[in-house]
Amino acid sequence: MLAIATGLASIYLVILTGQRALDAYRANQEVEAVRQDIAALRTRNFELQSELSSSKLDEDIERTAREELGLAKPGDHPVILLWPDGARKATTAPSAAPAVPEPNWRQWLRLFVDPPPARR
Repeated sequence: MLAIATGLASIYLVILTGQRALDAYRANQEVEAVRQDIAALRTRNFELQSELSSSKLDEDIERTAREELGLAKPGDHPVILLWPDGARKATTAPSAAPAVPEPNWRQWLRLFVDPPPARR
């Protein structure tokens, strides 16, 4: 009986040791994967920092301010072109989202409440 109990305890300890070794292997694999992710993120961080410090960023900011926001530098003289129908020509490409039409009730309200457009 003692030999059987000792044999079962030995088998249990071997299985338990194997399970612990397998858990340690999986944990090491996860640690290695996280280390690789950290290395990739560090590389990306360095790329982004160098992009921030480059002069290209300043050029992009200036282009956006001038073209999309219609801003001008001090000393610049902006020119606004008016077409015969009185509408401004769009300086930027039309947006990808389609314009939402004005509701009918608002058009009727504007018809009766707003003053007529000025004539030349």
